[in-house]
Amino acid sequence: MSTDVQISKFQLAALIMGFVFGSTAIMNPVTAVSQDAWLSYLLGWAAGFVLLGIYIAISLRHPGKTLIEILFVSFGQYLGRIIALYYIWYFIHLAALVLRVYGEFFVTAVYPETPIIFLLICFTIVIIYFIKSGLEVMGRVSELFVPVILIQVILLSLLLLPSYDTNNFFPVMEKGFKPVFDAAVAVLSFPFGEVVIFLMVFPFLNKQRDLLKTGFLSLLIIGLVLLITTVRDLLVLGADIYSRYSFPPEISARLVHAVGLHPIIDINLLFGGLVKMGVCLYAAVMGITQLFNLKNYQPFVLPLASVTVALSIWLYDNFLGMLPFVYIYIYYALLPLQFTIPVIILIISLLRRNQ
Repeated sequence: MSTDVQISKFQLAALIMGFVFGSTAIMNPVTAVSQDAWLSYLLGWAAGFVLLGIYIAISLRHPGKTLIEILFVSFGQYLGRIIALYYIWYFIHLAALVLRVYGEFFVTAVYPETPIIFLLICFTIVIIYFIKSGLEVMGRVSELFVPVILIQVILLSLLLLPSYDTNNFFPVMEKGFKPVFDAAVAVLSFPFGEVVIFLMVFPFLNKQRDLLKTGFLSLLIIGLVLLITTVRDLLVLGADIYSRYSFPPEISARLVHAVGLHPIIDINLLFGGLVKMGVCLYAAVMGITQLFNLKNYQPFVLPLASVTVALSIWLYDNFLGMLPFVYIYIYYALLPLQFTIPVIILIISLLRRNQ
């Protein structure tokens, strides 16, 4: 792996926070459990720290190596390449899902008369420039704009304080614990388990001793921000509207009549998507480059971005068609890619160290 690229702990933190905020601020899987959304979110967030701890431990035990290189070391060249292809596909697929979510959001809430393909292409052009600029530039831009996202969440939450109704928290676990648990698992997989993609980014941190602290602090801050968003939307909209409306943060923002905040919030949501999709495609092109032992990822950016646009259109007919995949996603991503394979890698690294 090239050591020319290096990012600071603040840039890594901004990338993690922008990535996790990403599409989760638009489409949060806990909305399905209505007034228990906050409880499911808390459980999923807590479990997310466990997964992040596993990923950081893997990275620290394989200094200077990305996920693709770690797979070769852990499973050998043949099996390692097969698993690497699965991860690369997952990174591309995740980028397509994020792109489609943002396309659906802006067509539904902001530009209802605009063809979705036009919005997807415009968004992807920015992504291409973002990735081609390099990881260091991605980190610096994230470092500049992610704090703005955090400030607008807090500002909107404060402006909506008079509209809060704590009765919307009750009854707690009206339908039992199982729906709460199922939603918590969905939250664990999306967005917290998706941080596995940062195994492609962690080696570029300039001071590896800061990795554990930076990772956990980033997840703590952005997790708290998403908890505030979840609780705010539930208290303002009520359980029924919260569970039925596709994009709760958008309708919450429109309830602030005195100040026209929703255009600013839409821009901030867009930037969260930019970071998330940018990290996904960066990881994919880096993975392809390392899989075939090449030196430059730049030639793959445009073709892969084009494939992502086509895939985002081809995957689903409409937004409602995407929703059932949230539960399939647990078996497709959480169990094999976000949990099982990383745990096996960690066990292998521990056994080899003790030999």
